[in-house]
Amino acid sequence: MIFYKVRHTAGKMTISLLSFMFFIICFIFVSNSQAADTSFEQPGQFKASAILKPELLKGKYHTVLDQVINDGLFNHYTVESPFGTFRAESTNDLEILVREINAIAAMKQVKTDDTALTSLKQSGENTVTGVKNLFTDPQGTVEGAASGVGSLFNRAKETVGKREVTEAEDSRLEQLIGVSKSKGAIATKYGVNVYSRNQILQKELDRLGQADFLGGLGVGVATSFVPGVGGLVLSTSGTARLLNEAINTTPASELWLQNKNKLLAMGLDADTIELFLNNPSYSPALATVLVTSLESMKGVDNRKLFIKVALQAGDPHMAKTITKIAVMSAGYHKEIAPLQSFKPLARITQGIREDKSRVVLLPVDHLIWDQRVVDAATVVSREANGSGIELWVLGSLSKRATAELQKLGWKVYTDAGPRLIPAR
Repeated sequence: MIFYKVRHTAGKMTISLLSFMFFIICFIFVSNSQAADTSFEQPGQFKASAILKPELLKGKYHTVLDQVINDGLFNHYTVESPFGTFRAESTNDLEILVREINAIAAMKQVKTDDTALTSLKQSGENTVTGVKNLFTDPQGTVEGAASGVGSLFNRAKETVGKREVTEAEDSRLEQLIGVSKSKGAIATKYGVNVYSRNQILQKELDRLGQADFLGGLGVGVATSFVPGVGGLVLSTSGTARLLNEAINTTPASELWLQNKNKLLAMGLDADTIELFLNNPSYSPALATVLVTSLESMKGVDNRKLFIKVALQAGDPHMAKTITKIAVMSAGYHKEIAPLQSFKPLARITQGIREDKSRVVLLPVDHLIWDQRVVDAATVVSREANGSGIELWVLGSLSKRATAELQKLGWKVYTDAGPRLIPAR
């Protein structure tokens, strides 16, 4: 779900990060004169030791470097571990990354070489025959499946020629023969998401999943206690944990079909739905989180706006930001006050309450008072025409941003995660 890239040079910005920054700039009307205007706040740096909890700052298998780059919206962290150097593009990403690093450490304690060899000696002949039959008699192999795979293909035939495999998934062959099923079960035991884009984690899931598939490694034996549970979007949510397990244990093609049917029920047209579900920036897990969030807001008008916005996602960072806004919106609708509808705000969304007041929900780490924020605040204030306006963020605002927004009549809510998505 999260895109982590092992770094050899910590300060080097990847193409994906550049794309993400372009998206952030675009979605809040950047002025051409911003660079020349010195009356606004500029992006800066923080010390990790001053803003992170001790357990997040350093653990047995990780250390967050003290220099944190803030781009005016998100904090960017560099994390050293025995398994490589990672980048986390937000505080929420950092929380999930630390849990994944702990899971990697626990997985590496499980030895599979002897198990795999023994298993191959015991059942390799049947395994090889089964794989061979996938090519020589695929129809007969599918029809003869005892469980799981058979029911999967009964439903999956409805998506033939329509669903595309994303880079966050295993190959179609691995999904078919059962390796993916083993990986999903193991990922659930370790409290991580099977569609994570953490390449080191995926290597360990592959190793244990293949050993489990070969029959010599019981899922229960393979796991050991890993502190915390890897969340999908907001890791404090009990609902997110349950959703994580459901996603890990449901075939990707089944998730695709479930999401398609839910979006059809919301009134979206089939072509738009397939464009969204086949957007490679959305893993099956991330797409499911977004759709589940929208489904939970029954009766709210224009939920389809989120899917139109989601079509713009050009990389996983964009996709996750849009999904977080949907999750926060669902949390607000359930925990704070009912929403009536959604309207565009540049390239994102704003909620409209039943009393016509506006709600802007942003999954940012630290928001500063710069030209893009001024422009967005001006637009929302003008459209509100005297109605109330609320801003909810997962992190914080600078003192100036808070003061300026309050002058405009905005109510500001920071550290909003526990209120919007409380642990259950």
